Amino acid sequence: MTSTLHSFKAWLALLAITVLAGCAHPIAVVPDQARLARGADAPAPMPLRVGYHIPTALADMEVTTPGGGGDNIRYFPYRDIDAGFEKMLSNVFSDIVKLPSIANPAETASSGVHYVIVPTIVTTSGGSGLFTWPPTSFSVDLTSQIRDPAGTLVASPRVVGFGSAETSERLFDHGFAGRRAMEDALLRMQAALRETSFTGAPAQRQRGTTSERLDQLKALRERKDITEEEYEKKRKEILDAL
Repeated sequence: MTSTLHSFKAWLALLAITVLAGCAHPIAVVPDQARLARGADAPAPMPLRVGYHIPTALADMEVTTPGGGGDNIRYFPYRDIDAGFEKMLSNVFSDIVKLPSIANPAETASSGVHYVIVPTIVTTSGGSGLFTWPPTSFSVDLTSQIRDPAGTLVASPRVVGFGSAETSERLFDHGFAGRRAMEDALLRMQAALRETSFTGAPAQRQRGTTSERLDQLKALRERKDITEEEYEKKRKEILDAL
């Protein structure tokens, strides 16, 4: 009975998705903060006060990219990543503050921040379904421009996160692939920031960093967010960098 009910619900979801074909469908790609929690074995946050800024124009910017079945999807990447980006930064730095503006260097300096980080996001998506529109693949190209309070660029680490969704996942959660890509990008950026040199806080290249990256990669494979071939390629890159 339970199996029959589940199959019926899946059929209804598929029917709804098929009927709604032919337009740009809204989805949410908000990352799950539970997947961004700092592990017990992770390096301690650097003793720095860091501000981050997402311009209002970007927070309100809706992006349209391809879905499946010839349809498009639309979403707000900066608005959706905001809370997850702050959570990720709090794993790396001891004190995080969201800055409403960075136009005035004097005001920025008065906030007591050592650095200001501004994210830049480029997304892509696609769908393999012929009759269903939710995306089966998604990527998030994330760059963090790091500046001192005076506005001088210090570093700009860039990462790319990937996410995928099986049929059952995307039928019930249309933004599943996008959310997984957001989470992957944030975890990759977390690792990149830990290996960035900051004045007053040495780059944290502890032995646990490599282990953490391998664990994250393994988790992506187990969730089928990446293929076995992608897993082996990335694993080799991590080990070759030692």
